[in-house]
Amino acid sequence: MNRAAVLSILFAAAMSGACGSSDAVGSSPTGPSSSTPPPASSPPQTTCVAAPTNLRVASVQGTVVSLAWSGVNNATEYLVLVGSAPSSSNELSTNTTQTNYTWTSKDGKHYARVQAHASCGYSSSSNEVEFTVG
Repeated sequence: MNRAAVLSILFAAAMSGACGSSDAVGSSPTGPSSSTPPPASSPPQTTCVAAPTNLRVASVQGTVVSLAWSGVNNATEYLVLVGSAPSSSNELSTNTTQTNYTWTSKDGKHYARVQAHASCGYSSSSNEVEFTVG
């Protein structure tokens, strides 16, 4: 067998992990990963700030929806999460400094919840409300 063929076989074996133990080439990264983790549906929660309470649908007029909730001490802003299924945020994820939020929604059944944000992190979610547009 010529030298090129031997090197080719050794390279292929090293790449496939066939050269010995479980510590074969490629079994664990040695540097930063180039892959991006999947996006989270909401930020990590903490207990340093209370969850908003009394979330309610203030109005639905056509496709314009207004939510309102009770403010939280030390909250600097609120994360409004709206989804097409309970606990999801696939339709809206936005921040506001107010204790209400109004937007134009698409037709269908929706579920909304709110989290408070402070310098120490995000709260758990408020109560969830269900509403229908259209």
